Amino acid sequence: MSEHDIIKTKIFKSNKDFISQRVQRITEAIAFKSGTIENPKKHIISTLPNGKESYFYKPGKETLRKKPNVHDMWPNVGANGISETENWTFEKIWEYLIKISVISQSTFKKVLVLLYRNCFLLDYQEIEVGKLRYLPSKEILDYINNIETFVLKDGFMDKFRSKEIGLLEYLYFIDLLGWNEDVKYHIVDNKPDFLKGGKRVGRVNTILSVISVPLMINDFILKLYIDKIKIKLLLSTLLKPSKPKNIWDISNKQLIKHLSPHLIG
Repeated sequence: MSEHDIIKTKIFKSNKDFISQRVQRITEAIAFKSGTIENPKKHIISTLPNGKESYFYKPGKETLRKKPNVHDMWPNVGANGISETENWTFEKIWEYLIKISVISQSTFKKVLVLLYRNCFLLDYQEIEVGKLRYLPSKEILDYINNIETFVLKDGFMDKFRSKEIGLLEYLYFIDLLGWNEDVKYHIVDNKPDFLKGGKRVGRVNTILSVISVPLMINDFILKLYIDKIKIKLLLSTLLKPSKPKNIWDISNKQLIKHLSPHLIG
């Protein structure tokens, strides 16, 4: 099997099974016990092969809003009580991917396809009744580790003189982010509900936004001297008028164009 075949993915069309999986995860999240903002309750979701954890703190900060999101949680990835994603914004999430595009265009495509698979729960397994987890196969896990070891680790240092979060940790964090967005938009009367707001609202819109913004900026920076680009400045300049939930809108045709041969129609 070639490396292209390992992550080759067809454009996904939402179906009853996908909605059922999201309902299952929302139901699980509703049942998580909550602490206080000052002393939140930690819920470990997964332990990564390197011993790090993906976890939620509950409640999240949106419970403090004037119109509170009462089920909000705070997604994290880290170890030994230290979160590697503390206070991450969409700008930071996008910056990570844009840096990858500078390091390697082919790797950039592969990482975005891994995110696409993440969005639609393609690399997930039910570890026990009612618990669906991001759990890539050994082949895909090895694929992710090879990208990290042979491309990203040195690439971040060579191009940006920075040590970034590992790719696997990043993928686990994006899962939690999408999960929490489903919790935000698809609960009515303390029960999962997909009748209002549309099936793309929540997880799908969020993760497709994670994918589409770096694609848009990548097309732009390819025309410039990328070694001199200040990515944070570029993001703040181009995206200031936009809201993340409104910029996910990239067509399947565009995704296939950008992510071929890994993503196909």
